[in-house]
Amino acid sequence: MSRHLVETTMRKFMISGVLTAVLSLPFPASAQELSAPGPHEPPKSRTTAEVFGGVDYEQGTYGTGAKVETASAKIGVGLRKGRVRLAAAIPYVRTTAPIDVVVSQGGLFGTPLLGSNTSQTVRTRREGIGDAAIEAAYDLPAEGFIASLGAGVKLPTASRSKGLGTGKVDYAVNAEIARPLRGGITPFAAVGYTLVGKPAGFAVRNTLAASAGTRIALSSRASAAISYSYEQSAARARADRQSIGFGVGVALGRKLQLGLQSEAGLSRGAPDVRLGLRLGAGF
Repeated sequence: MSRHLVETTMRKFMISGVLTAVLSLPFPASAQELSAPGPHEPPKSRTTAEVFGGVDYEQGTYGTGAKVETASAKIGVGLRKGRVRLAAAIPYVRTTAPIDVVVSQGGLFGTPLLGSNTSQTVRTRREGIGDAAIEAAYDLPAEGFIASLGAGVKLPTASRSKGLGTGKVDYAVNAEIARPLRGGITPFAAVGYTLVGKPAGFAVRNTLAASAGTRIALSSRASAAISYSYEQSAARARADRQSIGFGVGVALGRKLQLGLQSEAGLSRGAPDVRLGLRLGAGF
């Protein structure tokens, strides 16, 4: 496999700062880069677009003392012009969790799980529109590397009364870098910082997150990856999140991408298991 092909494949499956990050997962939850230039090519001036969607399921106790189950479906759109990428998405969420727990979707990293200082274990089922995310990223002209800087905002479109969102705006920034090597092996790393909106009744803090792993090109159309991720808990009363993930990405056509993800928690603040499926179609 040529170096150019490996680098182009990596860009297609690059961890992006678009949508929920899932840097805890080895395959992006974001819009897939369907026609991105390789690191040595000048950015194309034409605009490309993508419609993408996905479903996720995760469950665990997250240190709450009671089982939390959350399923969500997301749909969004992405645009690219040259080195600039933009994306917006909104999920529909169904969760069963203790009454003092807020399951907040959105942001550049993970799923913040907020809990009050009480230890309620009574579980309730809620569902509805989750928090929308609008994000942007810029691909850096780094010779021999794939790198980007990103920023985003989580909009409080989820119901605060149902415990599906905090009712506050979050802001985030992140940076990502990958280095294609011989044999289709590409180590990658990312770091991000989220300014968390402060809802009444919850002791919250801004969070730092980081991820590192390796992606392997299985062919010109498929790649697999394993990664480790760490994320501070937005709630001071809850444990930080550490997890290991595995994922596979496949190009079903020139402009159609499929991603499968799995994650296992390594800490009390992480889900016991998380599964996800992503599908993106470019035009």
